[in-house]
Amino acid sequence: MADHLSEEEQIEAFKRWWAENGLQIVAALVLVVGGYFGWQYWEQDRQAKAEAASDLYMEMIDILASQTPGKPLSIEKQVAIGKKADQLKTDYKNSGYAQLAAMLKAKLSVDDRQLDGAAKELQWVMDNDPAVETERLVRLRLARVEAGRGNLDTALEMVQGIDAAEMTSAYEEAKGDFYLLQGNSAAAYTAYQAALASNQSQDQMISNILQLKISQVEAATVDIEEPQDDAPESPEVIN
Repeated sequence: MADHLSEEEQIEAFKRWWAENGLQIVAALVLVVGGYFGWQYWEQDRQAKAEAASDLYMEMIDILASQTPGKPLSIEKQVAIGKKADQLKTDYKNSGYAQLAAMLKAKLSVDDRQLDGAAKELQWVMDNDPAVETERLVRLRLARVEAGRGNLDTALEMVQGIDAAEMTSAYEEAKGDFYLLQGNSAAAYTAYQAALASNQSQDQMISNILQLKISQVEAATVDIEEPQDDAPESPEVIN
């Protein structure tokens, strides 16, 4: 605005400028300020929910840790853990803690031989967008639960054609177990061999277990009998 304009002229010029640009400026300020406070509220809300979910999960772990080592978890404590897990799944469905809670609840169900309940919890995790690493682990556990329920075909389907990455050995071992339960010793042998070949664990016990499983099915996959010639002898030619 030119310095030589009178005060009245400056005011009139500002009024004209404001009439032309004021609405856009106000709108921009509303978006910027509103967006800032909206983002800040969202971040605070997200942090608060994450902390609340973490607290609930730690309460589950504390209950579990309070049990006397070597003794089964009491019914009262199982119920308490189950309620907190269900609360996490309901109130904090999208948090990783809800998935961890469902996995813990599934483990307790397996320990209690309640395989239907374990399958339900593991399937819940699978249905709620787990991270890739979590999905691999839960898929394998669910496959073993399905095998335990007698659903061997389903169990095998779950571990076939999967990019198991660092869990390849565990997946191959599971295939071997499922094939063995089906009575397919040859397929079990191949799977156990693949499990041993892909094993990257430094735990010697894992290799020993795989070697033991291989030895148990090896005899059924190798024909150790000499082939017998049952053809009759040719008669002598008498001249």
